[in-house]
Amino acid sequence: MAALLKTTTTPTLDEFHAALDNCGDRWYSVCLKITRNPAYAEDAVQDGLMTAWSKREQFHGSAKLETWIHRIVVNAALQLLRKNRPQIWQPLEEDFAVEPVTPVDARAEQEMGMELAAALEQLSEFERVCFVLKHIEQWRLNEIAESLETAVSNIKQGLFRAVRKLRISMAEWRSEL
Repeated sequence: MAALLKTTTTPTLDEFHAALDNCGDRWYSVCLKITRNPAYAEDAVQDGLMTAWSKREQFHGSAKLETWIHRIVVNAALQLLRKNRPQIWQPLEEDFAVEPVTPVDARAEQEMGMELAAALEQLSEFERVCFVLKHIEQWRLNEIAESLETAVSNIKQGLFRAVRKLRISMAEWRSEL
């Protein structure tokens, strides 16, 4: 729990381990959503953690250690995406969601998940990354723009296009929700 406290000192190995224990699954999940490849997601988390550890003296305690590492891990996933752009977009073969209570709910969730995955595949890489970071990871527009090294107006346009395309692709689910 020491990693949850704001500190002005360089984080210790124990604080990093606590952060990893608390958020490792979440970091992997967001990297998987960005890269769409379990191996790349693992690499991104590992690269991000190594970068965070090597730059730990830059941590100033203005945010929680977990939040600081989260941003570094997401940036590692984005860098991996840029580096491996041609082969990166593959559908997930595993379902990482929590099982619903009833079989009917499970089937509906599975169908919706498959349709959402297909709809996300129709987005451009930029639109999908913007959508995931904004609507799933709850990043601010300026944070996304900074990570993607572009203007906030470009992020807004990408989000607008992504949402518009997803609304069209997922129209039948809107009436069922």
